[in-house]
Amino acid sequence: IGMSGLLVKSTVIMKENLEELNRRGMATDYPVILGGAALTRAYVEQDLHEIYQGEVRYARDAFEGLRLMDALVAVKRGIPGAVLPELKQRRVARRTPVLPEPEEDAAPVRSDVATDVPIPTAPFLGTRVVKGIPLREYAGWLDEDALFKGQWGLKASRTDGGPGYEDLVESQGRPRLRGLLDRLHTDNLLEAAVVYGYFPCHSEGNDLVILDEDGKERTRFTFPRQRRGRHLCLADFFRPAESGETDIVALQTVTIGPRASGATAELFAADAYRDYLELHGLSVQLAEALAEYWHARVRTELGIAD
Repeated sequence: IGMSGLLVKSTVIMKENLEELNRRGMATDYPVILGGAALTRAYVEQDLHEIYQGEVRYARDAFEGLRLMDALVAVKRGIPGAVLPELKQRRVARRTPVLPEPEEDAAPVRSDVATDVPIPTAPFLGTRVVKGIPLREYAGWLDEDALFKGQWGLKASRTDGGPGYEDLVESQGRPRLRGLLDRLHTDNLLEAAVVYGYFPCHSEGNDLVILDEDGKERTRFTFPRQRRGRHLCLADFFRPAESGETDIVALQTVTIGPRASGATAELFAADAYRDYLELHGLSVQLAEALAEYWHARVRTELGIAD
């Protein structure tokens, strides 16, 4: 079995797969070759090898994968002298790091963020649902670079005289974008909606405490604090509980609806991978655009748009 991991999350899935093969009693029958950008040889041949009850090896590229396959087949056929390559040993023995005890005054309970900024007035408390937001309202917030570079993979040619990035944007990116936006509109694939609201709150150390209208705790979010510099934490940007003042926080979640997801799933099922990637990438970035658009509206409603 071969598995290739591009993202860090892939390494977690690979580990789970190996554990599942163990659980099903299949490990001794199925050697595993792992590779991809997210992996290192030491992680595979030490950490994962300790977990897996069969053979597991790391392949840096396809050529090493082929050599491993040859070795595995030779061992299975009992060819004299056939062996698998040695597992890579760590140069430095793994050990659990011992972290120093933090000094009591090493990090402040609160940073130097100002606490005298006027608290904005919320237009309402609680949540509201807004549906049917027209594409024209949030399309202008679309991040074209994130779409063309990150989602669609447009890159300048490496050869002399080849098209540059801006040339590709004009000749390929924007024409395809206009075509897809037209399709999303004419096929009625967008159901943009927002749930948002304003809630009373205050901060306690690294926690942002969300309150109900009676001032009782509803829930809380715990945020990390910088270990260096100003020791900033998101909770610092809201009034501390000891101030006796109640602050306000806006929360939102957005969607462009299930129809776009259904259309991308159909393209994937039809093996139309390029069309799938383009429509999926645009859907992702339109959701981001909707979030930015609504965030701007929230700032206007709070009177802090400037």
